[in-house]
Amino acid sequence: MKVVLLTTLLGLVENARIQTEVENLGHTFRLVNLSDFSFTAGVDGLTIAELGSEKIDLAIVRGVFQAIKPISVIIEKIRNNGVKVFDNDLGKHLYSIDKVTDIAKLACAGIDVPETFYSRDFADYPEAAERIGYPTIIKLTRSGKGANIYKVDDHEALVKKIAELDAQGREAKSFIIQKFIDYEHDLRVLVIGESVFAMKRIPKMGDFRANFSLGGTVEPFLLTDADKKLSITALNAIGMSVGGVDILIDKMNNRYILEVNHTAGFVGMEKATNKNIGKIFVEHAFKNAK
Repeated sequence: MKVVLLTTLLGLVENARIQTEVENLGHTFRLVNLSDFSFTAGVDGLTIAELGSEKIDLAIVRGVFQAIKPISVIIEKIRNNGVKVFDNDLGKHLYSIDKVTDIAKLACAGIDVPETFYSRDFADYPEAAERIGYPTIIKLTRSGKGANIYKVDDHEALVKKIAELDAQGREAKSFIIQKFIDYEHDLRVLVIGESVFAMKRIPKMGDFRANFSLGGTVEPFLLTDADKKLSITALNAIGMSVGGVDILIDKMNNRYILEVNHTAGFVGMEKATNKNIGKIFVEHAFKNAK
């Protein structure tokens, strides 16, 4: 079987892991870069240069961070040509990172999240921060791996940060404010269908963010059945079968869903759990491609 991985982020180490597991199953593999794709449209229909003319049996879509709307059209064209596609339901939500939409979905599903405020005007932030309480977190809504997240401890720090963002041409619509959770445990739970893996993330000295990509360390964490159910419920609320659910457990043992990652890395989880998660992902993609 000929398998392609469609992505706009070639640098993901998971790309190589997926290739290895696809080839270990006896299939051929090709990585297709759609970060700078081109097409020709005319009387003969739509031709995408990057796909070439080679017959494809199955396409896995992962790590699409650019041009999502036109790429979704390409994905549908592939499907219409009889190719099985696993895209983690990309066509239903058409975004790779959108914390505003995800927080709204989680809240509507009755899932506990840190108290969050969204406004399209920075002028609303001081009152919201006073209501939420300091310290508070200002977070860019379309970034991952712990980037563009700021902790402000008081009103003066908030005003200064708003001025900095404004001077950079940033807009309030691109951020959210969240209550800072003084957590006992920061958990990353990776859900792949019915398979659930968990690790505790430990921040490096002097950082409140525990992301593995920022130099944090990880160790296995034994989830309760309730935590597994919470993770799957959160992922279902967003509308995917694969994702990384971030859970904060505070000093009082309360659980909060911080966010759900649409393209969660799994190499750190493999190291923490000593499980072949790449194989589990590929097998899930094969089984659920449609």
